[in-house]
Amino acid sequence: MKLWKQTVALMLATLLCSLLLVGGLSLYITGKRGLENAAETFGRQMEASASLMKEFWDASQYGQMSETGKRAYREFQFRLCFGEGYALIRRETGEAEENYTGYQVVDLDALELTEKSGADDYRLQFLGRKALLLQQIYLDQPEGYLLLSVRDISDIFRELRRTAVMFLGIYSSIFLAAGFFIYRMMRKTVRRMETLQEVAGKQEMLLGALAHEMKTPLTSIIGYSDTLRCVKLEEEQKAQALEHISREGRRLEALSGKLMELLGLHQNQAVHMINYPVRDLVNRVKALEKERAQRQEIQFITECEDFSMKMDPELMESLLVNLIDNAFHAVERGGTVKLKIYREKGRKVFQVEDNGGGIPKKDLEKVTEAFYMVDKSRSRRSGGAGLGLALCVSIAALHKGKLTVSSEEGKGTEVTVRF
Repeated sequence: MKLWKQTVALMLATLLCSLLLVGGLSLYITGKRGLENAAETFGRQMEASASLMKEFWDASQYGQMSETGKRAYREFQFRLCFGEGYALIRRETGEAEENYTGYQVVDLDALELTEKSGADDYRLQFLGRKALLLQQIYLDQPEGYLLLSVRDISDIFRELRRTAVMFLGIYSSIFLAAGFFIYRMMRKTVRRMETLQEVAGKQEMLLGALAHEMKTPLTSIIGYSDTLRCVKLEEEQKAQALEHISREGRRLEALSGKLMELLGLHQNQAVHMINYPVRDLVNRVKALEKERAQRQEIQFITECEDFSMKMDPELMESLLVNLIDNAFHAVERGGTVKLKIYREKGRKVFQVEDNGGGIPKKDLEKVTEAFYMVDKSRSRRSGGAGLGLALCVSIAALHKGKLTVSSEEGKGTEVTVRF
């Protein structure tokens, strides 16, 4: 899993835990407050009823009664002062002598309500779907008895469940909305970072590409400049040399802008597509490579059909010069480099062939990568930086073309660009 996705998952997990913690705490506080309010209300009722019982109770008359009379008197006073929801418990035996709770009192000790327990102390007991609130107080009159209150508070828990469902809906909405926002924000941030990384990579490539592209015209400019300084030339030869220096200087200026655009560092107005004759393009390339071919004793052959295509001439010239320079590096003295431009099934084909040493099969898929060199020692000796084919791929893509390389060791290489 990508790091940014792990980060999103961690943020969502943290958010979920926070929502569950807040929701659980809110429900706990709500439920606790509801129980305490209920206990306080019923406790006050118990104390008020106990006070009323004490006021109405006639202890002297009660002491002169028979057991039957006492029982009838207790029942009358209990029903008068307390009624439904209460049980009168004899402390010695723990038996309920009067019980209007609707439930059987089995084990009073299990309630863990001591003599010190007041009306505000309570216990919960669940019977099926019912929730019972149990409270007790010790009565002054009649002596030896305690009062047990049993109240059905299931409504509080039903309301709590409704609140939990409401919280779940609200928190789920918050979680989904926040999760979507976090995901979108992280995705946008990561894309921005990737774009910045790509720009940084292109900036690095630009430095190497500019050095690579400037090498040939600078060599030509320096050569002609030295000739003008050291050799006495005729006026016509001087004019030709100066024209060549001027043309290569303008080419350098144009290429710097083209390369920056090609690498995505400027807007598209730096690339100008025009309908340009391919024969004129070939003639320009031949003029640039003629001297080198003669110097290296390489047979440079061109075959070109007469047609025009939409292109940026400077970039297309750079593409051909790079392909031809690579071919010149690959062949020995007496070798052959061939440039062919033709139409095939409605497509324009630019093709550069050489009969050099070829490219190993394991390197074919990597030769178009920036800075990749098949023979590093030879490339360094010749001043190469492994950028030529990478630039050609980019230039071809800019012209909606595709570059392919086919090669066989010992027989040579063929680079084809189809537009």
